[in-house]
Amino acid sequence: MKPLPLRAALIAVLLLLTPIAATAQDAIDLRSHPLTLNPDDKAQTSIGRLRWRGGFELTSEAAGFGALSDLELSADGRRLLAVSDEGRWLSATFSYDSAGNLAAMTAARMGPLHDTAGRLLSVSIKRRQDAEALARLPDGSLLVAFERAHRLRRFAAGLGGPTAAFPAPPGLAAAPTNAGIEAMVTLADGSLLAFTEGQKVPSPAAGEAFAVYLRGSDGVWRDLALRPSGLFRPTGAALLPSGDVLLLERRFTLLGGLGARLSRIAAADLRPGALLQTSEIAELRAPLTLDNFEGVAVHQASDGSTRITLISDDNLSPWQRSLVVQFELLPRN
Repeated sequence: MKPLPLRAALIAVLLLLTPIAATAQDAIDLRSHPLTLNPDDKAQTSIGRLRWRGGFELTSEAAGFGALSDLELSADGRRLLAVSDEGRWLSATFSYDSAGNLAAMTAARMGPLHDTAGRLLSVSIKRRQDAEALARLPDGSLLVAFERAHRLRRFAAGLGGPTAAFPAPPGLAAAPTNAGIEAMVTLADGSLLAFTEGQKVPSPAAGEAFAVYLRGSDGVWRDLALRPSGLFRPTGAALLPSGDVLLLERRFTLLGGLGARLSRIAAADLRPGALLQTSEIAELRAPLTLDNFEGVAVHQASDGSTRITLISDDNLSPWQRSLVVQFELLPRN
């Protein structure tokens, strides 16, 4: 009978230690394999208004790595923050070569997001984990949109810190489980724009459109809509230097496979009640380097060029990849 108390004591110690280990913001071993724009034609360096500026396929043995759904970059394009479908965050540092191309991704760290009660989302049920969109608010805090259990949460002290509830659009409660807020961006005037992935709303001009929400400085959410573009659905958004919005969209069909599209929405069109229409910048399709691109960020490089960074969600599937790729936005003709 003597081993029983010892065993119980060991289990108690392990239970006490487990939350501490789980909450640590751990450095992880991140491997990055260089990519080209077109694996079949390595001489190709542009598509539409995009010029290839480097990219990687990311792999790691760290438990829970992957499923990256959105990102934010620092103003100089060197520090990355990302969130995942599994209730985690990732940080890393970018470096660039002498030509200004993306050269390395290092100093990676990963940790769990918390709910408003301080519990770890990384060990919660899937319905509570699903972080899909990330935006930096004017006060520097970070806002995360969660799907399935639709809600917004504000992180005032970094993604590893405590969180607080943030008012969600009233209409979001009616969104289907997997069609909530997928993209968010803070506009030049401090307003917050949020795109749903597939919440359909009636539109006299389009028949049916996707719900979009705009929160002004008065804290009131107002309704807009996005005119559908074929089978594409919004997955990410970022602010261009002009004040226009860059929209990332994704499509998938059994015959056509994956596709991604980057387009522009004019700042002047961002008003309550508007039916938003996009202007295409480029479409990515096979054989170009492509996966389930869900997040997009914009920064200005030291040479003044506008850079667009995309991140993909591998859904923790062996058939998909975690990619980070960067483009230079070329001027309009």
